[in-house]
Amino acid sequence: MDAHTISRRNVIFCTLAAACAAALPLSACSEEKVEKAGMFIDGAVDDGGWGESCYGALVSAAEAHQWEHTYTQHVGEADWPRAIEDLISDGCTIVFAPGAQYTEAIQDAASAHEDVKFIVLNGDFDLENVENLVPNNAQIGQLAGALAGLIPKAGVIGFIGGTGLAGTKEKVENYLAAARVINPDIQLIEDYAETFDDEHRGYEIATEMVEQHDVDVLFGDASIVDAGARRALYELGRGMAIAQPNDAGSAYDQIIAGSVVTDNDMMMRNAFRDITSGTFGAKTVTGDASTGGVGVGTLSEVLVDPYTQERYAGIVDQIAQGSYLS
Repeated sequence: MDAHTISRRNVIFCTLAAACAAALPLSACSEEKVEKAGMFIDGAVDDGGWGESCYGALVSAAEAHQWEHTYTQHVGEADWPRAIEDLISDGCTIVFAPGAQYTEAIQDAASAHEDVKFIVLNGDFDLENVENLVPNNAQIGQLAGALAGLIPKAGVIGFIGGTGLAGTKEKVENYLAAARVINPDIQLIEDYAETFDDEHRGYEIATEMVEQHDVDVLFGDASIVDAGARRALYELGRGMAIAQPNDAGSAYDQIIAGSVVTDNDMMMRNAFRDITSGTFGAKTVTGDASTGGVGVGTLSEVLVDPYTQERYAGIVDQIAQGSYLS
């Protein structure tokens, strides 16, 4: 378990605060409370995918408020409660859990620390000191499925989940449904790694999907497991991937056809604004395609031809309007 603390307080802000304290009564200087936000994760914050996106959102929101931020990574499930307690002991007034898998640990901690604010990505809490960040999982699945269905040679598509979380199940259901709007005969191979931080497991699953089931397009919801799956495609020289939640590809990418992008920054900033306004807790901050909270990244011109890109753009608009599967 690796722990790191990073402070990004603005020097000007601190200087002005000191001057105010020297010149005015304490009551006149009472401005926004300086919070400290901490995140823990079972994977890594530089995994190029889920962990990196979540940590980037925390950093962006914290620095916008000139608050301190810290993280603990590579935390095994048995250590989640201790990681939360360590963050709180380190002065964190905000704890961010980047996934619904942490639900039980957060529920226990939130009940024990009513003065600490907990933010949970894909959470489903109704507690006064917990706020949920929930991207539109149905739209994420539809955006990935529509692209998979448009790939001319795609006859079998694959999906790798970390575990069978409700949000993951919603993604895979919509992934298949969206693909079948375009190609009713398309088949799905679905598997679960039962972990989010085992890259080799992703490599194994993807290799089996391609070699034994002829999977042409692979989409994942398993954090660092997805990186292993993409590595397998690269080494096999077969198949292509649709990434999430970052824009992981490029116009020249040989493996990543495109990305479904979740704007975790936007949702985190909204949660932080709730903290400063005194309206935090017992609510859900959502992100969807109509508001830019969910969208698509760069399409590979190597893997997705111009005609397909044009068709996909029209479907993306339909998904944002909620009319694609209706």
